Amino acid sequence: MRDANTNQGRGRNGSDPRRGVRASAVLAAPRFIGCDDVIVRSLQDDASACRPGDVFVARLGDEADGHEAVNRAIAAGASAVIAERMVATDGVPLCLVPDADWALARLAHALAGDPSREMRVIAVAGTSGKTTTAWLAAAVLAEAGLRVGVLSDLGCLGPDDAEAEHDDVSRPQVLARWLARLATAGCSHAIVEVSSRMLAAHATAGMACDTVVATNLATAHLDRHGTGRAYREVTTRIMETLVDDGCLVTAARPRHRRRLLAAAPAAATCLTAGIAPGADVWARAIEGSRFGRTFLLGAGGQMVPVTVDTPTVPFVRDAALAAAVGTRFGVPFETAARGIEAAGCVPGRMERIDRGQDAPVFIDTPSSLHAVTATLASLRRLTPGRLAVIADERVAAGLGGRAFAARVRRSSDVCLVVPASVAADDPSSADIAAYARVDRLLASLGRDDCAVVLGNPAGGSGPRGPQGRPATLVALVDGWLQLAHPPAAPFRRRAA
Repeated sequence: MRDANTNQGRGRNGSDPRRGVRASAVLAAPRFIGCDDVIVRSLQDDASACRPGDVFVARLGDEADGHEAVNRAIAAGASAVIAERMVATDGVPLCLVPDADWALARLAHALAGDPSREMRVIAVAGTSGKTTTAWLAAAVLAEAGLRVGVLSDLGCLGPDDAEAEHDDVSRPQVLARWLARLATAGCSHAIVEVSSRMLAAHATAGMACDTVVATNLATAHLDRHGTGRAYREVTTRIMETLVDDGCLVTAARPRHRRRLLAAAPAAATCLTAGIAPGADVWARAIEGSRFGRTFLLGAGGQMVPVTVDTPTVPFVRDAALAAAVGTRFGVPFETAARGIEAAGCVPGRMERIDRGQDAPVFIDTPSSLHAVTATLASLRRLTPGRLAVIADERVAAGLGGRAFAARVRRSSDVCLVVPASVAADDPSSADIAAYARVDRLLASLGRDDCAVVLGNPAGGSGPRGPQGRPATLVALVDGWLQLAHPPAAPFRRRAA
């Protein structure tokens, strides 16, 4: 038999990741041209990054078709090509597959040794609340003494890490590598936030999940998926990762829950959670203000009060989902409540900036316009005065484009969208005018008011400020509040 590479290994799925993975062992319906099989030792879907010996996967991306880059990949030393259609390879082995995205992800996990099978993996999907649910669930499991890793929009964190490391886990190779890293670190559980973008690209193919958490299924991301129905069908793909005896934890409405369960293995179980009456694990608000909330967490005959810094109702729902994840793994209810209280809030998700000002000011980095409107609706009920929103224009464009301001104004009194460069070191006249509007708004906030800043605290690759630091809207607002409310000088007794 002639292979694309001659060395053969043994192990899970007939392959040993240290010596290579047989494409025939892990791919669905492969068809080989110019060889009997392909042994994959390294994988690449970017022709410009190909190195000698890499197997190149020709994906159809958002901006480019990998099939048109096959010649460049071969020139760079690709040992084989995996594609969805016939392409000229000048004799280099070719493997045809029905879906190159699926093939890339499945091979990436196989090359990493299928690390998800060495831990209890909890995948968190849904329209809103994914990041908050993921981090609260991690807090619940960690409070029970379990070794937990988290891969989310906030970054990747192992059980012994002090700070999250930012990486693009939406890429299958990166996701597989991080799961392998968590398994090597001795994690018993790994929590993975899964976006609809990842599901559309089959980035989770090859990941085996003990538990799937579906926060909710509303209509969102129509710019990417086209229709609400298409979005929900894509989100339902997360059920393909669930193992035979896995569990679905969800706050979705009954009709959406039925859709999810229809795609689950026959032996899978289900735990409902949230603020809806009759949920297996429920949360019920007792009292709340703009400065925090107390709610009851319950299941069966158990009830535990929980007090947190985040005042919004969506946070309460996410806390119930996190407690349900704990229930799935036998965590006592009191322990789950302590874990949620210890977390208090999730960084960048309705996180309060407290510089001594009268009006509460929150940072939020939502993933959908649905999440924004749900948060504002909850704050509106708690705010006797004005509710103001200040948004980075990049965030506004990503959430709703032209529809953003109109939707936000339904639940707020002020919606101010400012340029991403508003805090740059070399501001334009438009930036200066935008800063003046931010300055006037912040200065006008009174005791009964509330403000939400929608921006990216990390800054990323955007404009820079003094000393090259990230110039973000969040940093600008925080700096303004510090200057406007300096800490009181310590009292000193005058010498006699």
